[in-house]
Amino acid sequence: MKLFVITLISIFSLSFNMKDITDDIANALKQGSASELVKHFSDKISIKVLNQEDLLSKSQSQALIEDFFLKHKVKNYQTSHTSIVNGNQQFITGSLDTTTGKYRISILVRGNVISQFRIEHDNE
Repeated sequence: MKLFVITLISIFSLSFNMKDITDDIANALKQGSASELVKHFSDKISIKVLNQEDLLSKSQSQALIEDFFLKHKVKNYQTSHTSIVNGNQQFITGSLDTTTGKYRISILVRGNVISQFRIEHDNE
């Protein structure tokens, strides 16, 4: 019984921590702030921005995302779906509206850091 209660408490606390990072991620995307977004990246991250895909460090990722935000001024970001997988992973998808069009955002959060980040054309 104690193990069951401890497990439930752990799951709920992890869910609340993920919600906090989800809000931070959404705010960073709404502001078009690569520096705020990268604060939540793992040391090495699988990243895809349009046609460029690689495994990059935080600083390399920040430069790539800053370049994207310079060329595509953010007008709005809206999270469309979040799901928790295996208790410690969260998948987030959303729509980024910019001056040059709409883009689909896909993010994988493991633990409490972003391990995968993608910006792709939104082919509605």
